[in-house]
Amino acid sequence: MYKYFEVLDKYFGNLDLKKKEKLRLLYDEYNHQNQKVNLISRKDFNNFYLHHVTHSLTLSKYIENKNLKILDLGSGGGLPGIPLSILLDKNNFLLVDSIKKKINVLDNIINNLKLKNVNTLNTRVETINDKKDVIICRGVSNIENIISWTKGCVKQGSIILLLKGGNVEKELKNILMKYEIFNLENIYSEEFFIDKKIIKIEVK
Repeated sequence: MYKYFEVLDKYFGNLDLKKKEKLRLLYDEYNHQNQKVNLISRKDFNNFYLHHVTHSLTLSKYIENKNLKILDLGSGGGLPGIPLSILLDKNNFLLVDSIKKKINVLDNIINNLKLKNVNTLNTRVETINDKKDVIICRGVSNIENIISWTKGCVKQGSIILLLKGGNVEKELKNILMKYEIFNLENIYSEEFFIDKKIIKIEVK
């Protein structure tokens, strides 16, 4: 297992003690809840902090911490939303998933960690009309679908941040909105990040 201080402190070592402690508690909490519902592949759980927490926290480099409304689309295991809500504690997070049992487990994690800036919603994102400043997403569908599904909950000036892997050019070829691609291998030295990217899409 990548130990907490080996990876989190390497890249996010300037956090205050309260945030570090909550990030440290994530491992035990997820390990416990993962026995009830498969939030994270059990084969990959030893890489929890590198493959899941650090990967999720990368989005913090592109989001200000200033009372923004953030929606985690298809949150599933609460990633990237839960780790980000610890780091960006001045923002308000809504974790959305259509699978009720996953939302129930996320509620347990949120309550046990006393995360006051996070709520959950068991629905499909297409039903949401409340406008958000930021949409975040990890491992959910293709880019065209995500843009289509979130039309009702974005506004002019919103941004969509997607954690993606592999060749994304095919997915982006029909995207008319302004976007940027950030390669995570330029941030991290670990092999896991070689083909990982963040796609930032601006809503005009």
